[in-house]
Amino acid sequence: MKPNKFMEKKYGLSGNPFLDKIAREIWLDTWVNREEQLKEWKRIISCGVSSTKNYIVFVIGSYGRGKTLSLLKIIDEARKYDAILPKYLSFKGEQKPKNPGLDFIFRIFKNINFEEIKGNRSQGQLDKSIKDLPADLDEVKTILRKICSGKIEEKKLALYFIRGEIKPTQSQLKKLEVIRKIEDIDIAKEYLAGILGFIKRLGFSTILLAIDEFEYLFSLVPKAQQSIYLALLRGLYDFLPERKEAGDIANIALFIAISEDGWRNLEEMEKKEISSGGPIQPLLDRVDAETLLTAFDKHQTRELIEKRLRFNRVNGRYEDKPLIPFTKDFVSFLYDKTNGEPRAIIVRCGQILDAGLEKGVVLLDKKFAQEALKERGWD
Repeated sequence: MKPNKFMEKKYGLSGNPFLDKIAREIWLDTWVNREEQLKEWKRIISCGVSSTKNYIVFVIGSYGRGKTLSLLKIIDEARKYDAILPKYLSFKGEQKPKNPGLDFIFRIFKNINFEEIKGNRSQGQLDKSIKDLPADLDEVKTILRKICSGKIEEKKLALYFIRGEIKPTQSQLKKLEVIRKIEDIDIAKEYLAGILGFIKRLGFSTILLAIDEFEYLFSLVPKAQQSIYLALLRGLYDFLPERKEAGDIANIALFIAISEDGWRNLEEMEKKEISSGGPIQPLLDRVDAETLLTAFDKHQTRELIEKRLRFNRVNGRYEDKPLIPFTKDFVSFLYDKTNGEPRAIIVRCGQILDAGLEKGVVLLDKKFAQEALKERGWD
C-alpha cells in the first residue's frame, strides 16, 4: 500500500519512505496481521543471523495487496537484530540501464549508508576491519579507507565511484589510488565482497535487502536481457561459495516483492527452459520461501477499517479511537465492495470518512457509505 498524498507531502515519502523514521512508524500502524506470512519471514530473518548461507524469499501479491508494506514490516523485524543491516531498494522510476547487472549492484551500493555502519566505532576499529580484508581486495580496501578516513573531497569522490555515479577519468583514478574502473560484474562483485567483509568485521552478520518493484526492471530492457537480472539473483545467492578466499563475510538475505502475474511469468519461463536451459530454474530451485499475500477475510477487513478510521489527517497521527464509530453492516458493505483487497479498503474507507467528517455524522453505517460513494461518483 503506497503512501497517500498527505503522507507524501508531510513526511517526504515521494522518494524513499524508509529514510523517515516518523513516516515509517505511521506506515507500520496500518499493518494488519498476516500471521502465517509474518511467521515465515521471522524464521528466515532469524536463520540469516545464525547462518552463513544466503537466502531468497519472494513476497508475492497482486497490486494493492500490501507488498511494500510487507517489505517495511520485514525491515522493522530485522531492525530488532543488532547484527542485521536492513536496506530497502525500489526500482520504480529507474531509467533504462546501460548495463543491467552492474546497475543492480550499484543500486545496492547507493543504499549503503557508511555513516550508519561506522556508528560509534573508533577509527582504530574501522582501520583494522579494512586492514584484515584479504590482499586480493587491495583496491577495495583503498576505497574503503577513503570513505572512512579520507578528506571530505576524497570521501565524496570514493562514494561517487563506488556507486557508479561518475565515469572516473585517469586523473580521478589517480586521486583514488586505484587502477580499474568498476565496469563489469566481476569487479563489482569484488567490491561487494570487500564491503560484506568490512561490515562483518564491524559486527554485522547479515545484510538484508528488501527489493520492491523488482519486475519493473523487466520493462526497462529487451526481453533477451531480462534473464540478466535472474542470473544475477542466482549469483548473489551463490556469492559466498564463490568468495571463500575473501574470508569471513556477511551473508545476504533477499526479500523480493513481485506480483502474482510476475510470479506466474517466472514459472512459465521455467517450464520453457526445461529443454533449452537458462537461469530461471536454477534460481527458483534456490528460493527459500514463497509467501503469498491474499485478499483479506472479514476479520482482517474490520481491523484495517478500524485502523484507517483512527488516522487523523490534520496532525498525521493515529488516534486511540476511530474518528467516527462504525457498525457491523459498514464492515460487511466494504468487505463485499472491495472483495477484501487491502488498498481498495484503505481508499474507500478514507473517502467515506472524509464525507462523514464533512457532514458531521456520528456513526458510519452501510446506508451512509452507499450514499457517500454514490454522491461523489465513487460508486
